[in-house]
Formats: sequence, structure tokens, C-alpha cells
Amino acid sequence: MSNDLDARRAERAERVQRAIRLEKPDRVPFAPKLSAQYAMAYGIPMYAVLKDLRNIIPGIRQCLSEIEVDLAWAPIQYPMDPMQTLLAGHIHFPGPEDGIDLFSGFQIQDGTYLLDDEFDEFVFDPTHFFLTKLLPRKFRALDGLKNMNFQNPTEYNFLLDLSRLAAPETQRSMQALLRAAQQAEVWKEQLHECVSAITSMGYPQGPSVAQTCPFDMFTDNYRGIESTMIDLIERPEQLLEAIGVCERICNERVIANASAAGAEYVFIPLHNGADEFMSRETYLKFYWRGLRSMMMKIIENGMTPYVFCEGKYNTRLDILKDVPRGKVVYMFEEVDLKKARQTLGDTACICGNMPAATLAYGTRQQVVDETRRMLEDCAGDGGFIMDCSISLDNAKRENLIAWYEATMEYGKY
Repeated sequence: MSNDLDARRAERAERVQRAIRLEKPDRVPFAPKLSAQYAMAYGIPMYAVLKDLRNIIPGIRQCLSEIEVDLAWAPIQYPMDPMQTLLAGHIHFPGPEDGIDLFSGFQIQDGTYLLDDEFDEFVFDPTHFFLTKLLPRKFRALDGLKNMNFQNPTEYNFLLDLSRLAAPETQRSMQALLRAAQQAEVWKEQLHECVSAITSMGYPQGPSVAQTCPFDMFTDNYRGIESTMIDLIERPEQLLEAIGVCERICNERVIANASAAGAEYVFIPLHNGADEFMSRETYLKFYWRGLRSMMMKIIENGMTPYVFCEGKYNTRLDILKDVPRGKVVYMFEEVDLKKARQTLGDTACICGNMPAATLAYGTRQQVVDETRRMLEDCAGDGGFIMDCSISLDNAKRENLIAWYEATMEYGKY
């Protein structure tokens, strides 16, 4: 039985690899971004999942017995316990504490944690800023870290700085960090159990490491979307310098993390690069340069960037062509898929954007019709993977099965 599962896993993995290399497999690979779907469609409260990720395993097993995928996404979810231990102010979880329904997902709020006059401080020492400004502002339990300083290596000054750790508020923050670290380790082991449940059924694992691009790292975590969009006009050179710092961090950390995990694919969600957020010229100057730099680092280290183009991306398609042939996967949320195929078909594998709304609220026939249209427009002679517009969380099970069956029937080469 084990040999049979290994053979099926290898067959599915090779089918995806052939599509990425722009070759023609036996059929179009089916690799939807399944996440909270494993829970919500099978009656498992998200509250229970976010408290203990292993609670989603029955849903994983049931879902992957109803459909067969060629890459299986692990249920990447923020763990509730360490975030609540740190008193996170920017993320709200289901349950009585935040007043959110037990079956709902978490909610992340935009915020500005780097102020207008702090760009130079961030650029000079981003690690110091992260420890003493960002963490205390995002996590109330870490307020005591704001007085830490380890920038002066001279022994006398080092000892003076070290004494700050003895302050009661700093001790409380350090203790909270330790508790959260232990909880994060538990969560990591729970994630490993979920991945084992997936691979034990004969499915290859999808992207196991994620990294935002430099622009998004700065916008999502430091400056906030609203403030950054103002910075594009009011302080463009300072913004470019800060993004450059994030580029160095992204390139170093993504390779370190992916190599440590033995990852084959690196997931890159593009949060702020959509047509609606900035002009084409602004995208080229502020967004694409850092994104491409990181993608090239991933490719040079033998891994595949699995890039999720969130929002509308119709004006970016020719820009996305500037990558090595057959080395990148582009997933789209909202794009003219036929145009994307025509523009990128000789360069990169694209993933079809079956609307999540159709899977959640449409009829079975609507799902089948949309599947056939996508295949007719995009399957070609390879280089296409059937996927959904965004990560699935509440699709109808009958629609998910209809989508899978239609892909198997009409997606043969």
C-alpha cells in the first residue's frame, strides 16, 4: 500500500512539474488553494482549529477523499494562543474574547507602526526598530521591550544597556515572549501533523514556506497600506530606501527558511500590487524590482516561486514576463485569464482563477460551465493549473466535487 501511495504522489508531483516547465502532462493539474475549507465545509469550528490545528485533520481526510488534488495545501492558519499571550492588537480571533462567531476566521487590521519621522531610524537599524518599536506597538504584552538597546558594543555601555532587562516591565515582556515561543513550538508540531495527514494519503505538499515581497513586508507590517500609499507621493525616496532594506531581509530570510524546510515551492502573496492600488509606472518603480529580486533568489536556489497575484492584474501581465522560462507559477485572483494565457503562456505557468463566489454560492451547472470555459481558453498544450481565485474557506462541497469532476473530464490532453 505504501509503494502505491508513493507512486501516486510521484505521479501527481510530476504532473504539476510538467505544467510548470510548460510541457504537456496527461491532463490539467488540479491544485486548488484549500485552507479553511477543510474546516468550514465539514462542520469544524474555526475557533477549535485556531486553538489546536490538529482539529482540522478529520476535515482534511474527508475533503481529500472526496476530491483528488495534484498539490495539497496545508491549512496555514495563525495560532490563537501565542498571539493572545502577546496581547496582539492587530488581529481578532473567533470566540468570546473578540465577539466573533466560532465558525468565522481571524481578522487582521491595517495599522501604522512606523511613524512619519522614523524612516531614518528604521533604515539605520531595522532589527533595533523591530524589537523596540514594532513589537511593543503591535503586542501590548511586549511594551517592556521599548527600553531595550543593544547597539553599543563597548563593554561598559553594554552592561548599562543590559541592566535595562532587569526592569519589571521588561521582565514581564520577556516572560510573555517565552510563553508565546513555547506555544508557537506546539503550533509548529501541530502543523507537521497536518502535513503528515496529507502526505499519508498520497498527495504531494504544496507551498510550505511563504514570504511577502519587500514592498508588502514594509506595508503590511510597518507602515500600513493607507500611510504607504501617501508615502508614494509625499516621501518616495525615503520609501524606496526602506523597501531596499526589506529587500535585503526578504532575500536572506526566504532562502534560509525555505532551505531549512526543504521546500520545493515558495508562496508569495502579492497584497498591494493590484491595478487598483497603484499605476503601472509606480508598480515598476516601487513593487516589481524587489519582487523580481526575491523571485530570482528563489529560482537560483533551485525552488519555484508560487506567486499569488491578488486583485486585478490586467495591466501587469507583460511585466510578469521578465522571469526565466518555465520557472515561475502565477496564480490570479481577478484577471482576463485568456489574455493572461496569451501574454504569459510562453514564459510561465498560470493558475486558473475559478471564482470562489461561484464555488460558494453558484449552482453545480455554473461551476461546470465555468470550468469548461477556463479549460478552453487556457489549457493549450500545457502550462496551466486549475485553481481558484482566492483561498477557499466556504465552498459548497457539491460544487467542489463538480469542479474536480469537470476538470478530470474536460481537462485531458
